[in-house]
Amino acid sequence: MFIYVRLLFLPVYVVDLLWSSLVLVYVRLITSSSAFLLFFFSFRIWTTRIGSASSMLTDDILLSIMERVDITTCVRTSVLSNRWKHLPWLLRELNIDVKRFLSVPSPNPIEVKQMDEAMASLTKAITSFLATSRSEATIKRLQLRLYLVNDYSDAIGPIVSQAIDTGSVEGLDLAIVDEKEPDDCRDEEMLQQARTVDSFFSTYPSVLHCLTKLSLYNVLFAEWDLHHILFDCCKQLQHLSLFNCDAGGFSAWEIQAPDSKLSVLELSFCCLGELKIWIKPEGKQLCTAFNKLRKLSLHGIFVEYDLLWTIVLLEAATSIEIFDIEIWEHPCILDTEGRRQTFGERTNPSWKVAEFKSCKEWPLKEFQITGFSPMEQQITLIRAIMQRASNLQTIILKDYQTCDYCEEIGALPRCERLPPERVFPKGKGEQDTAVEQLIRDMPDCNIQIIFGN
Repeated sequence: MFIYVRLLFLPVYVVDLLWSSLVLVYVRLITSSSAFLLFFFSFRIWTTRIGSASSMLTDDILLSIMERVDITTCVRTSVLSNRWKHLPWLLRELNIDVKRFLSVPSPNPIEVKQMDEAMASLTKAITSFLATSRSEATIKRLQLRLYLVNDYSDAIGPIVSQAIDTGSVEGLDLAIVDEKEPDDCRDEEMLQQARTVDSFFSTYPSVLHCLTKLSLYNVLFAEWDLHHILFDCCKQLQHLSLFNCDAGGFSAWEIQAPDSKLSVLELSFCCLGELKIWIKPEGKQLCTAFNKLRKLSLHGIFVEYDLLWTIVLLEAATSIEIFDIEIWEHPCILDTEGRRQTFGERTNPSWKVAEFKSCKEWPLKEFQITGFSPMEQQITLIRAIMQRASNLQTIILKDYQTCDYCEEIGALPRCERLPPERVFPKGKGEQDTAVEQLIRDMPDCNIQIIFGN
């Protein structure tokens, strides 16, 4: 604010030059403050004292800024200036997120009624941007995040399909989200979600063929469904995220897919998957769909599990450069008898380091653990990877992320309810001890070990 007030007393041409220079720098730095900057630019344009600064910002610069925020922010901001009104329809990257159409403040939990209202608004937005001809600008990437509730798939599907068929949209990042917490999901509900997803893709195959990124939540697939979606239809798929989705263990991946372009795979096991993590020791030859993976993320792995089974995936996907795992330990979800009857017993895969004798050189450069503690399972895995990944440069060890539900039930901090070997090392002394455990018998180790929050 101080800088802004001072600028008011400078000559207009000086303000214009300073402002344009700042914009060129900020365009490269914009992150979470994008919406604020957009409003700030519009406010300056709106004011008569320094409105001429806007004339020095080209459409390319303005579009670069607008592409960094969601479409609702773009539209709301553009109406503040005649200079900006046409710009949202020139965007090459379009981000339409259903959660931006929820009422403010967002209800908690989000009920079907709120989802329906948000989808009604989102459908109007998609119709506005895609139903009319976009001869001036092809959308290189459409990021679409939606709920498949009620009949909205029948409204959105034809519009998106037509835009793809006419060449108005070249690439699609699709997230089909669900507001149910993983612990509240039941098999029949997840099966229904799978049927809904499958029906959407079957009815509108153009959507599948254009997918470059797919994110699914709370889906229980039969193996053939997953294979059909991923490998038969999604020829352009590069990034796949499955959150609390059951694909029948990793047997679903033991399928040949030589044309796969998949480079990023994220699996979040949450509550259902944590019970069904398993890979048969005799079935280590996983599908060639992994042969182009550059990043593999495995989240929601129960804290008591052995972790050596993850090496099977690193040996199968010999192109992985970034490996990221997240350990799961939440007192807000108790392992009760009722829960075991619903999800089954936890099955802890058991492996020995000696079982992994691959002679292949791993290209792995970065390994990250969120929820790190110096437990035997974690130390054993990290050391096994350090000994096998000759290109490994960085290990990042992070504490658990905060959990609102754990705080709501008044769960004590981990340092107060767990033994030291189950707690993230905080001080330098504890961290040095953990590093000594990791590099024991490795005097020439030059891997950077970073402790983060």
